[in-house]
Amino acid sequence: MGLGDFFKNIFGKKNCDFCGEQVGMMSRNKIKNDAFICNKCKYNCSKYIRVSRFTKEELAGHIEYMKRQDRLYKEVVSETKVYTVPSAFDQQAIAFYDECGMFRIFDRHENKDQLVELFRYDQVASWEKYLEETQPAEAGKPKEFKEYGVKIKMLSKMDTTSELKPGTMPHPYIVDEMKICLSKKTDKPDYADNIVFHFDHIFGVNDNKKGLLSFGPTTAQKRQGEAYKAMGSMLVTAVKTAKNGEESLTEEKIAQLKEGMNKIDDAQTNGLAVYTRRANEAEAKIQ
Repeated sequence: MGLGDFFKNIFGKKNCDFCGEQVGMMSRNKIKNDAFICNKCKYNCSKYIRVSRFTKEELAGHIEYMKRQDRLYKEVVSETKVYTVPSAFDQQAIAFYDECGMFRIFDRHENKDQLVELFRYDQVASWEKYLEETQPAEAGKPKEFKEYGVKIKMLSKMDTTSELKPGTMPHPYIVDEMKICLSKKTDKPDYADNIVFHFDHIFGVNDNKKGLLSFGPTTAQKRQGEAYKAMGSMLVTAVKTAKNGEESLTEEKIAQLKEGMNKIDDAQTNGLAVYTRRANEAEAKIQ
């Protein structure tokens, strides 16, 4: 290969392996096996993946996944109640759809062609707020505010080190930590606290604690008590069914058994199973 061919191979136009359009070096990304995806087709991919990690076939599957996510949002999730933090944002924000067990990340600079991406609560591994500051130009001066936000780590099917807790499931594509910048204008990260608090609520982080004026059982204790009652009721039903035959298992009894199983799942997952059921129900509506 001559020098001219070498530079042509690097800087010359290449065909996008998804739409076939010829694009230059600045308008494409290289993926595995010397294939390419153009910037326009890349809008069909998650902003939180590295396309270079995927083959053409894997990325094609991901794009179908994203199209389904976009449809799920437009046909189901967007019609439900939303809690957005911050409500008026200058960089990014998180929209919580508790009725569907999912959240979305809004981006001020989002391209109109970008597909909407949703994340299930039960795919989240960890969350924390962050604050970035720059070193002062002069010695002895205080650090200067740069930005603040939250970092969210997803459980990943592609990361074998991901630890699955009861009731959680891995995300099929995202590996890297997602950094959501809430503001570059103010150094009062109240909104980051609100987001962390909401995730804490979803995952029952403080359900074992009592308030200053609370004298009854904690939320976790109440949940556990309901689970014990459900197990007792299910045992009685099982004995009666074994004695009287399956024909004694009415639709009402089946519904009670399902409710009992849900109470047990809720206790085992600190309440996260509630959101898993809601997410499953939302996804089932577009199947």
